[in-house]
Amino acid sequence: MAIPNNHQIHLATLLDVDIVADTERVAAARLEDKVAPAIYPGQELRLATDRQVALGRSLSLDLTNDSFRVASAKIDDELRVRNRTAANDLGLKPGDRAVKRQRVEINGTCRDLDQEYIVSSVDENFRVWFKGGNGQGAWPTQLEKMAEEAG
Repeated sequence: MAIPNNHQIHLATLLDVDIVADTERVAAARLEDKVAPAIYPGQELRLATDRQVALGRSLSLDLTNDSFRVASAKIDDELRVRNRTAANDLGLKPGDRAVKRQRVEINGTCRDLDQEYIVSSVDENFRVWFKGGNGQGAWPTQLEKMAEEAG
């Protein structure tokens, strides 16, 4: 994950914002929080929502004292790491078969929904796209690779 860039470090020094332990994305959020009152007069600092805090907890992140922007950046960073790891572990390539596993609620009853797809591509954000068009895709953390059939 990218560390704060030189522009961010310079600006953080000028604004007295600590970004030493942050990623580039989290540093950007902290800096935006600091300058937002000058750009958007009257706008209050928005704290992390209960939903963000709960999602963070499920990802082993403590977001209770973060702003909405910082919490969003930390969640995004963590999901990106998890998807990159899953993409590398799966090693999916065009033509591979994969199963997307979902838990859905139908009429108050939770059910597992498994759908099989053929991989069309994997983009630079690790999103896996499926053949058949219509924007069908999934994150690698939602997928299992099917064993190749002996031919």
